[in-house]
Amino acid sequence: MLERLAENNVLINLVWNYQPASHEPYYLEWVAHLRRTHRQLKTVDDNSQEMTAFCHKLSTLYEPFALWMRALYGDGIFYCETQGNYYFLIISQGAPVSGSDIVVSRRFWTILKEQLAESPEYKDLALRKITEEHISTVIERCNEHQAKMKKRRQVIIGSLALGGIVLLLAVMVLLKVFLRG
Repeated sequence: MLERLAENNVLINLVWNYQPASHEPYYLEWVAHLRRTHRQLKTVDDNSQEMTAFCHKLSTLYEPFALWMRALYGDGIFYCETQGNYYFLIISQGAPVSGSDIVVSRRFWTILKEQLAESPEYKDLALRKITEEHISTVIERCNEHQAKMKKRRQVIIGSLALGGIVLLLAVMVLLKVFLRG
């Protein structure tokens, strides 16, 4: 299922970062390393707090799965089994939780699921299995968004090209006027 996301330029495995609650040197070094080695995606959560995600490949051609799940399905703990492992994503208070949006082993997922059920922070979040319908909806919305972005880029490039041609023609006319005298 997750392979379909990759084929359609939908990203998973982003590292979500917030304002550090910890000022430990190793944590700050790790974040500095991420800033140097990864591309950044900045977005805003439901409380208008800025969030940053780090990823190896990020451009206007790629869409983050976590943000589409947040927009379409809201808060929850989303998971799916893939090749003996589990992908999970936790969205709480309109923001992907740092440390989720990742593929983990079955054993890790089992332990984590038990701990999440007992956690006061996450026990109220619904545990939802990601189905083909979720994947198809996200891919469809991403493709629509990419088509809009492509059209917008084409309009901008066309406008710049037309502006350049008009400017070039104006310079040619001015040169001709000055040379004829």
